[in-house]
Amino acid sequence: MIEAIISYVLFPISVAVICIMVWYIRKMLSVIEDQSIEMNERFKSFHMFLDETHSMDLFFGEPRLEQLLQMTKDFQDWTEDFQNRIIVEKNDRAKKED
Repeated sequence: MIEAIISYVLFPISVAVICIMVWYIRKMLSVIEDQSIEMNERFKSFHMFLDETHSMDLFFGEPRLEQLLQMTKDFQDWTEDFQNRIIVEKNDRAKKED
């Protein structure tokens, strides 16, 4: 009796729940990947803007602006490191899957 309940009721329910969980996890990973692609594009745009700003002679001499430029340069370095870590991890995972 208990075996029949398990095999005819609980097993199909657990399979359905597992399927739903797999679908949900795949959906969440897709959303995360889309957001990381957008973040990567924004980083590239920000880095190009900073490179253009750092090449300008317009801001030099003003101490507060020099501090701001230094902070943005530090942030740029951090974002590049962050970006390289993510890309390296992503490439490592892709190689392991192959």
